[in-house]
Amino acid sequence: MWFRGRTVAAMLALTAVAACVATYAVLEFPGWNWMSKGALAGGGAGQEQEGLRQDEVDKLNKAMSLIEKRYLLPADRKKLLDGAVQGMVESLSDPYSVYKPEDEAEPYMDALQGAFTGIGAELRIENGTVVVESPIRGSPAERAGLQPRDVLLSINGESLYGLTLSEAVTKIRGPKGTKAKLKVQRAGRSEPLDLELVRDRIDPETVSSEIGADGIGHLFINQFTNETSAQVAEELAAMERQGLKVLVIDVRNNPGGYLQSVVEVADQLLEKGKPIVQSEYRDGHRKVDVAEHGAKNGKRYPMIVLINKGSASASEILAGALQQSAGALLVGDTTYGKGTVQVHFNGELGDDSLIKLTVYKWLLPDGTWINENGIEPDIQVAQPDYFLAWRLPRDRVLKPDSTGGDVENLQTILSGVGYPADRSDGYYSQKTREAVERFQKDESLLLTGEVDAETAQRLEEKLYAALQDRANDAQWQRALAEAAKLLE
Repeated sequence: MWFRGRTVAAMLALTAVAACVATYAVLEFPGWNWMSKGALAGGGAGQEQEGLRQDEVDKLNKAMSLIEKRYLLPADRKKLLDGAVQGMVESLSDPYSVYKPEDEAEPYMDALQGAFTGIGAELRIENGTVVVESPIRGSPAERAGLQPRDVLLSINGESLYGLTLSEAVTKIRGPKGTKAKLKVQRAGRSEPLDLELVRDRIDPETVSSEIGADGIGHLFINQFTNETSAQVAEELAAMERQGLKVLVIDVRNNPGGYLQSVVEVADQLLEKGKPIVQSEYRDGHRKVDVAEHGAKNGKRYPMIVLINKGSASASEILAGALQQSAGALLVGDTTYGKGTVQVHFNGELGDDSLIKLTVYKWLLPDGTWINENGIEPDIQVAQPDYFLAWRLPRDRVLKPDSTGGDVENLQTILSGVGYPADRSDGYYSQKTREAVERFQKDESLLLTGEVDAETAQRLEEKLYAALQDRANDAQWQRALAEAAKLLE
């Protein structure tokens, strides 16, 4: 069997499609790809070879023929074709460009735009490893202590190394209530962490708000979907009716979303004509999105934006635009640093498969490209150590005189729930035992001084409650303090 030159050319022409079809642009994080309308003006890079030359077609034909004639076992022709496209996309060495064959494309898109059951973490593939970009707020991943840039080594004993994103997600997701035992490598730690999560329905809330009697409004944006702009408008209008004076916008752990969505949100908060974001195409041409309408009725109020290392892509666009074009104060940690834009190409390969490619970079209003660097806050605020705690082990009991990362984590959690030990270096000391006993006594647990599954569960429940208490959120409290100053 032979490839037809036209078929292979269509299959491979996408290596140079940045100027071809771009009805939808994407600012996305791996695992959640939000499409938004936006033309790729000037996306081409001159006249380039389209598709394969005849000698390249011949090479692929010969490879196919050799496999079909000489390979020991029967080969699936469709898998060979999918593998050829997959190999080309992988050769780009871009973690955000992916290929989905026909049987994966539709479930992939469905999962990206709706609720699902799983652990609730945005993932990407980097150098053959599965990397966490951000845990979804309120998800099992967040409750277990997964952090941005954690590397997932295995799931229920199965290695995740070398898998495609789709393959990894398939293994990680599962029915509600089932367990996912993760081995996690975290930067700065020599030994991997063992986390056990219980899968749940993931249906993240996009926008919410509240306002205090002092006129300080709090706007939470968890991601940028098709509905986000309208929801933000509703929340702003409600707060304005209640006397909004200062606005605190929280985009921490917001991994991104539709480009058009974040542009429309920024448009509601900036003066008309102010720059929001620049797009730079492969030929160096730049396009600048500006606020076309401006804040409703010309209403403006001081703004503070809460950011952290889980703020990526579209949330970085909003933070940068408000900082540079409205003088907003950024509080928290340096953001993730994703400065590229992807496009989904559906049907371009002549079937129902899907290819997603990075097609241009986005820049801050002043032209800065934040990729891999992120945006630094105006006021750097670190969270308490227990905000970085992870799930305690369930397959063994932590006892006095034991050592290691799990004991160090236990000591961090004890401090976070109000039962500090005498040390935090990972040695289960007598004082650590006494702290555990005090906790067990107050919680009516068996008084052992050891951390078994029941004690671990109760400690984590108390810690999660502490994490949800804004009195313990150092970044939030600093933002409120700065907002109060703006009221003076």
